[in-house]
Amino acid sequence: MNVGDRLQLELLTDSTRSHYYTTLIGYVSGHSVLLRTPQLQNLPIPVREGERVLVRTFAGRHAYTFESSVERVCRAPYPYLHLAYPAQVQQTLIRGALRVRVNLTATAMNSAKQGEAMPAALTIADLSISGALLEAEKSLGEAGETLDLAFKFLVQPNNYEVKLATPVEIQSVRKTRRERRLEEVFTHGVRFAKLRATEGLLLQSYIQQVLLDDRSRVV
Repeated sequence: MNVGDRLQLELLTDSTRSHYYTTLIGYVSGHSVLLRTPQLQNLPIPVREGERVLVRTFAGRHAYTFESSVERVCRAPYPYLHLAYPAQVQQTLIRGALRVRVNLTATAMNSAKQGEAMPAALTIADLSISGALLEAEKSLGEAGETLDLAFKFLVQPNNYEVKLATPVEIQSVRKTRRERRLEEVFTHGVRFAKLRATEGLLLQSYIQQVLLDDRSRVV
């Protein structure tokens, strides 16, 4: 792991088994792992020394999990935790392209289509750092055409709302039936055409967040 990596912390003694997001400060091999104390409403969550925790993280195409315990709760110069160095770390390879299932409301407009003045409503069914799968009631265009896609998502730990508006290129279009439903939809595989560096980082952070919450959402 690298300093600043996003982590998910679960307090094993908490009956609700709530998940909290935090970042890695650093570690001394064989001795201790230092994490920022997760915050809720800009206040550090209550953590007791000796409490058992489960830590999850994600890097590249691998997911990592380890159990530990809180050795020290520090409040100065800022809230952070010393965790016992883990005896073992589980590593799982996530096969295939890193696409995750989502259900995000979005709009898209094809400026090349005559008489199409208003953006069409759609759903983003899966998402990756390079593109997405869009579901709409009607075809948004043909392969090779460009759409203006707009959507938003929340990035933890502070519920920061990211509004993304970017051109995408249609890679494929097909008509399909939604699972467990009768209606048919048009699915469009699209590739992000001009994603800025900051937007890419925020999107990557959101995808990692989805993976940390539920690894089964990998497509």
